[in-house]
Amino acid sequence: MATDKSISDLIADYQHGYSLKQDFYKNPQIYDKEMKNIFLHHWLLAGHVSQIPNPGDFFLFEFDKESIIITRSKQGKIKAHLNVCRHRGSHVCLKKSGNAKAFTCPYHAWSYDLDGKLIAARIMDSDFDKSENGLHQAHVELVGGLIFISLAQNPPSLRGMQEDLTDVFDQFGFDKMKLVKQNTYPVQSNWKLAVENYQECYHCAPSHIDYAKIHALALTPQKFNPFKETYLKETTSNVRTKPSSYYFDLAKEGDEGYQYERNPLLKGMKSGSLGGKPVAPLLGKINHFSEGASEFSVGPVTFFLIYDDHMVGYRFLPTSIDTCVADVFWFVREDAVEGKDYDLETLIWLWHVTILDDEKIIVDNRKGVDSRFYSPGKFSKMEDMEQHFVNWYINALKK
Repeated sequence: MATDKSISDLIADYQHGYSLKQDFYKNPQIYDKEMKNIFLHHWLLAGHVSQIPNPGDFFLFEFDKESIIITRSKQGKIKAHLNVCRHRGSHVCLKKSGNAKAFTCPYHAWSYDLDGKLIAARIMDSDFDKSENGLHQAHVELVGGLIFISLAQNPPSLRGMQEDLTDVFDQFGFDKMKLVKQNTYPVQSNWKLAVENYQECYHCAPSHIDYAKIHALALTPQKFNPFKETYLKETTSNVRTKPSSYYFDLAKEGDEGYQYERNPLLKGMKSGSLGGKPVAPLLGKINHFSEGASEFSVGPVTFFLIYDDHMVGYRFLPTSIDTCVADVFWFVREDAVEGKDYDLETLIWLWHVTILDDEKIIVDNRKGVDSRFYSPGKFSKMEDMEQHFVNWYINALKK
């Protein structure tokens, strides 16, 4: 069994410019450190306010061994409660979603209101204080209608991101979107292989035929860089093009990492769809289709791709050391009507086929990483963001 010293030695031995050693994906002690230092500390996308429009509406947000109840209180506030009864630990809420006036533990009938306060506990001593036995709370922050939660006592600050990207959130109408589809894709691999895959487009041309017909990022750097330079000079869109790169190891001390960047689509492509055709009404204050898409990332496992007419969200969550899920979210303008303004199957097509591609290549990657003959390989020039992720990851394990 690995010791703290051997884990420290493994971290210290990481060679910059190379992928991670096998132990980082297979060692249970490292996985425990990841849970504590990353997933129980940083901000995670839980969902969207459109999932719980009415008081009492709720859904469960779950990863690894954790289950969190996301609900709307009687006062209309978004709350996050750990789904762990304060009596003997049973899950209080067993349904994945629904509406409730209160949450009652099915084991011994302790009941909690929508704010998480204990309101009933049967046959307890007279000195029992219900006010000290409410459900454990998670921190909640809204980014437009996006619900982020953190299980840390003192989570990283999101203030810098909120202030920096105010114009972006306003232009795209983040507070005027709705979630129209969420798919969960189980992936038989360690969560880092899924996140690392998302960080680079070195694999895009050979692995994502449909994506590469739309996104200029699949081009080689020699072709992409001048193509993007021309796009930024010539675009007439009112969407912000100035990047903000404070993600992973670039984050300011005490702040949550985030990134924003505008990148071109290929000529004639207006959206992430079959043939690059528009699939929904323009978002927010966007005034016309501009053959571009914005990338927005926050925290360690949440990524968004914002086209002019819809937004796609990616979230990677561990379910065990050897398994994870990729959750994909599709958002449109809140007043868009299905069947009139957009067709759901057309809307989700590109990123559904893309994640199916990703699922296969991630699992094939895992099979090789599991081999006795695996050794870390050198990163290419198209894997710079993966290097930033690995730098940040190694540092996160040291804390």
